[in-house]
Amino acid sequence: MTIKFDGALAAEWQTLHNSHEKYENFSLLIKLFAVAMTSIAIIFSFSVLLTLSLLAILWLQEGIWKTFQARTSDRIENIEQAIAITETSTTNAKNKNKTVAFQFYRQWANNRPTAVNLIASYIKNALKPTVIYPYLPLMLVTQLISLYSI
Repeated sequence: MTIKFDGALAAEWQTLHNSHEKYENFSLLIKLFAVAMTSIAIIFSFSVLLTLSLLAILWLQEGIWKTFQARTSDRIENIEQAIAITETSTTNAKNKNKTVAFQFYRQWANNRPTAVNLIASYIKNALKPTVIYPYLPLMLVTQLISLYSI
């Protein structure tokens, strides 16, 4: 079977994929910043409340960042589904399932959740194990150091 697809969809897929990877890189930078900030806070005996607050802000920021990344992922999956339609599909099925390129923002606007659901998606993404790390361990270390310091 030969898979036939729209070149514009392929170009959009590549652009969104690159963007998706950049989100991942920036997510790692947020994590590295959290580790560095916590190290500095411990070395210079910053307030535990200040340190925990800054870590919580970074953690939630990464949750928001991951939510943006998930939106990109949703569109990539939609494009991949459209590209997967094969030559052997009927003409009617092709037209019925046709996905138009460069619809990322429109698709988001059409499917935009309510404010409550948007906040819930931020929290949901913040609670994923790949996002929780290193924030929760850093918060625990900060608490333990504050409890056992003289």
